[in-house]
Amino acid sequence: MGGFTAGLVAGFLLGVSGTFLLLSLGAASSSEGLRLFRVQSVPGTLLSTIALLFIAAFCHRMNVGKDASMLLLLLAVLCISKIEGLISGLIVTVIASFVLAFWFFPPAGFAISSSSDRLALALFLLIATLGSRMLGRNHRSAP
Repeated sequence: MGGFTAGLVAGFLLGVSGTFLLLSLGAASSSEGLRLFRVQSVPGTLLSTIALLFIAAFCHRMNVGKDASMLLLLLAVLCISKIEGLISGLIVTVIASFVLAFWFFPPAGFAISSSSDRLALALFLLIATLGSRMLGRNHRSAP
C-alpha cells in the first residue's frame, strides 16, 4: 500500500507541475500575455515577499501547526495576488511552497517523509497557483 500511495502522490505532484506549466504557457501565448507577465512594481513584490516570510517566521516561531500555517500562507498568497498581480502571486507561491517544505513538514529540510505531507504541499501549490492566476487576471483586467 505504501508504494501505491507514493506513486499516487508523485503522480499528483507531476500533475500540479504540469498544470502550473500549462497555465503559464497559456497566459504567455495569449494576446494579453506580455501585459500580464509584467511585474507591477518591484518594490511591491519585494515587500510582499518580505511580508510572506514574516508570516511564515511568526508561524514557525510560535509553533503554529502546519495546517494553520498553510491556511495563513495561502491567505497571504491570495491577498498578494489580488494587490500586486499575477507575477508577484506566482513568485510568493513558489516561496511559500519552499518555506512550507523547509520549516513545517518533518523532517527539517526539504526532504518530506510523509506522503500525506507531500499531497498537502501539492494541493497548496495547486490552489495557490490557480488562485493567483484568477486574482492576478482580474487585477490586470481592471481599468
